[in-house]
Amino acid sequence: MNRIERDVIIVGAGPAGSVCAAYLAKAGVDVLLLDRDVFPRDKAGGDMVSESFSKHITQLEAADRLDRMSVFINRMLLVSGGGSEALIDYECYGTKRRELEVLLVDTACSWGAEFRPACRVIGLVRELGKVCGVRVLNGGVESELRAKIVIGADGAMSFTAKEAGLMREAPGAMSIGMTTYFEGVRLDRNVAIGQYSAYGTVFLDHQIAPGYLWILPAGDGGVLHGVCNVGMVVDYTDGSRKERRDLEARFADWLSRSTRGSAMLTGARQIAPWYKGKQTFVTQNMKKTADGLILIGDAASVMLPLRGDGLGAAANSARAAADTAWEAIKRDDYSDAFLSEFYRNHKLQMEEGELVDTLKTVNLIRESLRDPAGVNRTVEKIRLDKTLAERIF
Repeated sequence: MNRIERDVIIVGAGPAGSVCAAYLAKAGVDVLLLDRDVFPRDKAGGDMVSESFSKHITQLEAADRLDRMSVFINRMLLVSGGGSEALIDYECYGTKRRELEVLLVDTACSWGAEFRPACRVIGLVRELGKVCGVRVLNGGVESELRAKIVIGADGAMSFTAKEAGLMREAPGAMSIGMTTYFEGVRLDRNVAIGQYSAYGTVFLDHQIAPGYLWILPAGDGGVLHGVCNVGMVVDYTDGSRKERRDLEARFADWLSRSTRGSAMLTGARQIAPWYKGKQTFVTQNMKKTADGLILIGDAASVMLPLRGDGLGAAANSARAAADTAWEAIKRDDYSDAFLSEFYRNHKLQMEEGELVDTLKTVNLIRESLRDPAGVNRTVEKIRLDKTLAERIF
C-alpha cells in the first residue's frame, strides 16, 4: 500500500473544501484536496453567491473571475401563492455551480494546494484514537494518506462524519431539494437590464411550505438568454425514492397554479435534468471535531433553515477551520479539546445566543408559511416595509 504524508488532507472539493484548501495553502500549509468526482460536475444547488461568500473570493484574489462568469442580482421578487408580490433590494451573484466549483479548485491550486479528483475515501486512519489520515481508492489502487489534521468537507450525510462517529440524521432538521436549468425564461426587462443588473424570484407557496421555490438567472448569459436556475426545497421526511420522485410532481402542481411562475416558464426550454440532493441544518446539533479531525460546510450542518445562503455559512466554517488547523500546527496540538475550543470561538462562527434568537425567528416564519393568508400578509407587509425583508432574509 502506498503511503503519502501531508500537513492537512481535506475530503471533498466542493465550495467549503476548496475555500479551506485555498486559505491553508495561502498560509503556506502543505494541503491535499480530495474528491471522489471528476470536475466539472453538476450538483443540486441554487447558484446564489451572496456577499458573505464572495468576500472570501475577494480575500483569495479571485473576485474578477467570479464577476466575469456571473450575473449580478440586485433585486429579489417575493411572490406568495395568493399572488401578492414584493420587489426588494437584495444583492448576490448568480453563478452556475459547476463553474463556481472549478473556479474554487483552481484558486486553491493557484495558492499551492494539490488536488486529486476521482479519489474516493474509503476509511479513516487512526493511531491511539486520533485521526491521522485517510484510506483512499484512486484508479483501482488503495493508498494510505497521512496528515496532521483531516478536514471533512464531503457534504450532507458526510462519509467522514459517519466514520468518525459524529454523524447525526434527524429528519426534522433536514430538507430535500432539486434544481435544473431553463433557457428562454421570460424576465421582466424593466428589472432584468443586463449582466450587472438583474433580479431573482422566490415563490412562497403554502403547499410547499415551509420550503420554497426560485427562478434565478445564472451565469454571464443569464439575462441575455434567459438562462435560469430553477428549483425547490421542501422538508425532508423519510428520504424514500417516492419522496424524491414526488418532488417533480409537486413542482408540476405548483407550476399549474402559479400565475407568475407559469408566465416566466411558458415557452422556456429545460436544458438540464433535475439534480436532487439533501441539505442538513444547524439544528442537527452535530459535534464538529474529534482528535485530529474538523468538519466543515454541509458535512458539519452549518446552514440555517429557510436561509438560502448555504454557501456563506460553508465558507465561514471553512475559514474558521483553516485558521484552527494552522494554529494547531503551530502549537502541535491536534486534540479534540483544542480544535473544538478554537473552532467554536472563531470570530466567523455565530455565537450561541445569536443562533438561538435567529432560530426562533426562522422557526416562526417557517410555520407562518403554512398558512396561505399568512404568507400573503407577510409578502404585503414586506412590500410596504422593505426593512422587514432584511430581518427575515
